[in-house]
Amino acid sequence: MRAVVFHNPGSGANYDKDDILAALKLANIEASYVSTKEDDLDAAFKKAADLYIAAGGDGTIRKVVERIRKGKALLAILPLGTANNVARSLGIAGTPQELVETWDSEHTVPLDIGLARGAWGTDAFIESFGIGLMPSYLLMAEKHKKPEGAANLQQGRTLLQKALKKAEPADIEITIDGKKLKGDFFGVEVLNIPFTGPGLPLGARADAADGKLDVICFDADQRKELTKWLDAPMDAPPPVVSRKGAEVTLVWRDAPHRLDDKSFDDEEKTLTAEITCEEATVSVLMPRKLPAQRVHEQKAETA
Repeated sequence: MRAVVFHNPGSGANYDKDDILAALKLANIEASYVSTKEDDLDAAFKKAADLYIAAGGDGTIRKVVERIRKGKALLAILPLGTANNVARSLGIAGTPQELVETWDSEHTVPLDIGLARGAWGTDAFIESFGIGLMPSYLLMAEKHKKPEGAANLQQGRTLLQKALKKAEPADIEITIDGKKLKGDFFGVEVLNIPFTGPGLPLGARADAADGKLDVICFDADQRKELTKWLDAPMDAPPPVVSRKGAEVTLVWRDAPHRLDDKSFDDEEKTLTAEITCEEATVSVLMPRKLPAQRVHEQKAETA
C-alpha cells in the first residue's frame, strides 16, 4: 500500500518524524513523510498514494481532507492534537503504535464535508460553520497564549464562559429545510460532526455520514445553564436548541462568523450563507476491534 503521512511536528503530542515512521513500520507501512510546517503540501498530493495519513490535530486533518475529498484514496487519522474533535467524533483514540496495527482497509466510515456558500464563494468545513458566540470566543482566544494539553482545553472553556457572560442576542435569521427557526440566540453552530471548539460535544445527535447538518442554537434564556454545563460538558447533554436538516440558510448582521477554526469579524455587514453537505466524499480508515472487545460484545448479545 502506497502511503503518505502528513505530520504536524508542532501538535500537542510529543511525537517526531522517527516516532511516526517507526509506528507505521509495525503495520508494514512504508510511507513518504511530509511536514505540514515545512513541505509543499500541494506537491506532495501529486504523488500516487492509496492511503493518506493525517498525524496531528484537527487542523492537520482539515488540510488533508481539503485536498483528497474528491478522490478515492483512504484517510487514516493519528490524533496528536489537543481537542482532536474529528477523531473524537469518529471514535478514534490511541497512540500511533496502538492504532496502526488495528487499521483495517475493509473497515472504513464515510465522512461528509460541509459546504458554505456566500458572497465570498464556496468554502468546505469539517466541524462547523458558526455565527455569534463561538466565533467571538475564537477571536478572544487569538489574543491569549496557547498552553499545552489539557490546560489548552480548560483555557478554551473558560474563555468561552467569559464570552458567554458578555454575549448579547445576535441578529440572525435561520432557515432549516425551508422552515424558519425563531428565537433570541447568542449564536448558532451548523455542525457536521458531534465535537467542536475546545472538545465540546455540542452536537450530541450529529452523524458525520448522514448527509445532514445539526443546527445548534444558544438560547439567551439558557445563559446560566450553558455556563454551568461548560464546567463538565461530558456529564450531561448541552442546554441548547437542536435541529437537523439538509439545507440551512443563515442571514446575519453585525456578528462574527467562523469556518472551523477561522473566525471573521463582520461588523456593520449583512451576510448570507447557504450551507449543505457534500455527502460521504472521504472514507476514513477505522481500527478493527480487538479480541477482548469482540468477546465482550458476544457476551452482551447472549446475556
